[in-house]
Amino acid sequence: MGEDGEKDEIGGLAEVLRMLANPIRLKMLAYIAVRPRHAYELSKKLGLSYPLTHMHLRALERLGLVESEVVEEARAKRVYKLKDFRIVISPEELRKLGEKLESG
Repeated sequence: MGEDGEKDEIGGLAEVLRMLANPIRLKMLAYIAVRPRHAYELSKKLGLSYPLTHMHLRALERLGLVESEVVEEARAKRVYKLKDFRIVISPEELRKLGEKLESG
């Protein structure tokens, strides 16, 4: 892996950690993990404006932690559900990353 690949790997991990460092986003993920939710419901539960809630949900979706679909109820609503993901940060994973950096 070249230097660009290492930067991408570090940058990707840093982006995930930055996104998850926000307590609002962690709460959203926790609520969505219980069951799929729509933005309006999350905004009420979290005491946030709808636009701010939607902004956080779009960021989580871009990162690949949640996905959304439009469901038809009394009116169409976009529902967010948790995607299957795993985030591992261990001494072993950091050692592997460090070895890649040193060999580059």
